[in-house]
Amino acid sequence: MAKQLSEITKRDLREALSKIAWWGRLEETKFLERLYSLGQLPSYDSRYKTAEQDIFQHRMNNSDWPDDWVFDDDRFGMSNGEDEELLRFLTEMLHPIVRDESEAEEILGRLNPLLRADGYQITPNGEISGRPTYGWERVEPEATSFNKHFAKDIAPLIATVRELAHEGGDELEWRVLQEGRASLEEPEYDNWDGGTYYYTLTLTVPVPLFAQLGDRGSELEQKISKRISQLQRSPDRHRITAIVIQPGMAKLGPAAGALSKVIDQRSQAPVPAFWTPGQFRLFLSHVSQFKQRTAALRDALAKFHISGFVAHDTIEPGELWQREIEAALRSMDAMVAVLTPEFPNSKWTDQEVGWALGGGVYVLPVRRGLDPYGFIAAVQGIQGTDKKVGAVANEIFVALLKQKLTRYRLQEAVVVGFERSSSADDARANGVLVERGGPFPAALAQRLEVATRSNQHVASVRGLREQVQRVARAIGK
Repeated sequence: MAKQLSEITKRDLREALSKIAWWGRLEETKFLERLYSLGQLPSYDSRYKTAEQDIFQHRMNNSDWPDDWVFDDDRFGMSNGEDEELLRFLTEMLHPIVRDESEAEEILGRLNPLLRADGYQITPNGEISGRPTYGWERVEPEATSFNKHFAKDIAPLIATVRELAHEGGDELEWRVLQEGRASLEEPEYDNWDGGTYYYTLTLTVPVPLFAQLGDRGSELEQKISKRISQLQRSPDRHRITAIVIQPGMAKLGPAAGALSKVIDQRSQAPVPAFWTPGQFRLFLSHVSQFKQRTAALRDALAKFHISGFVAHDTIEPGELWQREIEAALRSMDAMVAVLTPEFPNSKWTDQEVGWALGGGVYVLPVRRGLDPYGFIAAVQGIQGTDKKVGAVANEIFVALLKQKLTRYRLQEAVVVGFERSSSADDARANGVLVERGGPFPAALAQRLEVATRSNQHVASVRGLREQVQRVARAIGK
């Protein structure tokens, strides 16, 4: 077997897997035993004889090895061995015994664009109980979307995302990427993440297609955004943080009527379709110059089960988009006002804050060069300058939990997220939020108890069921 995988590709593969538990729903030693005879491999700890013993000691008992230790361990040959060693490991990660099919497909979408640059791709090679197993094959090396930076040429990135959508079987998503005209707005620079350029990708689609999207527009924007974030490498200071699907300019006639109808349908529902179901609904009030950075904040809030609304308009909302803004204001649970120096000069932001205060909705200021003023002057809020966007999102989560007006709704969103945990990693992350969100009222505590018994992914994480049950039994008011 040749050594075609470059050090660059190996590094990128490792980064792509950095937040994924490679062992899936199994224990680490159980996963590795599917590939290696751990009892025959030597120990690196003089107290033990076998690899199995020292792995158990340092990962189960002491937990003093990092999660990605296996990639540097010479016994498994993934950093300096033949390509086959790493490819066997990667395909085993996708096995149906190890993880769910949907999670495997998501990981596959991260791996193949990187592997193809060096002449490999992972493909299905069989089935077990109707679920695919995987192997690999040689292919002609091809340039990845990373070889041309998306800021200079967006086409390769769009082509890659379109291919992933095709593989995922979502025809509407594929059509948006196929028929849409892609354009990047001029980037906004900020020091929120140590110096980052934020971009908005706009996909302008024909009006008939936009009308067909119905209430799936926001869902597809989030889906495409997630695919792009999987492809963008973490060291890159240029990030696409907002996806906007919008209709092309329509002449008066049937197409314009269809557009008006779909906006009405999206906006007039009791809970408009642009909110993620079950999540806390947070309106992010901002000036147009700060839209892309606000979109980055919205994305960071999603991990806390907070659905953020960022208006699509740039300078003045058109009549149709204004309906959506009003619908968001009517249905929000709370508002964050991103206070930049331009904020008081906007024709819209002060009206949005006034709408919230008039309706008894909690407004949390995030200070970005401007202190709270007017009716929110007494609220200290959060300092957002010179902080990473993830840290700001975390402080918003904490602040909303402390507020009597918002605590129950946010706790409910955390419980819904835990109930819907779709993988072992998801369950672990949601378990952390449950611990941070307690104590819970009796009704929510009971739902947590039920979820610990009914969700298979919760059951697959050692100690998580007991951890969450302890939180559930410490009932609050």
